[in-house]
Amino acid sequence: MKNSTQYIWLGPSIFFMLIIFAACAGTKLNNGGSKGPVVGASWNLPLPGKSMIGMVWINPGTFTMGSPVSEPGRKTDEGPETRVTLTKGFWLGKTELTIGAWRALTGIGIHGQVISMLNDDVVYDFGGQQKTLRDFMGFQRNDPEKIVANTTDSLPMYFVSWNDAVNYCQLLTKQERAAGRLPEGYEYNLPTEAQWEFACRAGTSGATFNGPMLLQVNHAAVLENIAWYGGNSTKNYTGKGLGNSFAGPRNAGEKLANAWGLQDMYGNLWEWCRDWYGPYTGGKRIDPTGPLTGTGRVNRGGSWGSAAADERSANRAKNPQPEKSAYRGFRIALCPVQ
Repeated sequence: MKNSTQYIWLGPSIFFMLIIFAACAGTKLNNGGSKGPVVGASWNLPLPGKSMIGMVWINPGTFTMGSPVSEPGRKTDEGPETRVTLTKGFWLGKTELTIGAWRALTGIGIHGQVISMLNDDVVYDFGGQQKTLRDFMGFQRNDPEKIVANTTDSLPMYFVSWNDAVNYCQLLTKQERAAGRLPEGYEYNLPTEAQWEFACRAGTSGATFNGPMLLQVNHAAVLENIAWYGGNSTKNYTGKGLGNSFAGPRNAGEKLANAWGLQDMYGNLWEWCRDWYGPYTGGKRIDPTGPLTGTGRVNRGGSWGSAAADERSANRAKNPQPEKSAYRGFRIALCPVQ
């Protein structure tokens, strides 16, 4: 399915009636204002300080979620393949949320985020382990610089938990409702796992939206132009690196987009999804939202430190909801309330 609209010439009268109808529909969706998003069109979400978040419209549609057993790098949790229908369109961030966009709404940058995390004495449940976040992650309270890479506003925002990401989306919803730009029946949230994979695939059905994947140790040629991952993240990297390799998150949007205009769907940072992690059902599903409970939240897409096999449309991972790391961020969605 292509994320585009095909036009058929129906004559002047009907053509102009369609224009009027579309304008009225757009006004209703905009909740009374043409300055907001219009169904079928991408737009720039304004933030305080004149910064913006690029949002891409994703048409509703049907796709096969998961992967066949023959796909190189496949994991067992990617099956059984499930036929999924998304009945409503939604908007998705063109890139992962940047540090600049995070700072514009929260007033906090990476350093502030990390210092707050290291001084958090709350004891969380990590799958039965009762620990502070810094103890679970092995971080030292008095050494924030050890775990911080580059900090410029053009990088994707890292060191955010699932809760942090959801709270950010709630702030956006509040801002846009007050501004009269929030479409009726929509809210800012994390994409569901199904919405994420549908948008990532952009009408394709193979390992990546760029073609099949031939794995060669930690390298796959199909990824070079579309992802920052473990096989190329050290190339021409400048600034502060993390861990044993001289690498870290890269500027958002440096790699080529998929057919629907989305960048960094593979690599750079893992992206939190809304769902609890759980097994697929197989068969057919309509607008799935995952299990009602769980011990970890889904994240998708791989990171700058991930192996090539993680950079596939069907690949899944789960992490504890409070976890924060230099490998995980998120992408916002303006999606139907579910």
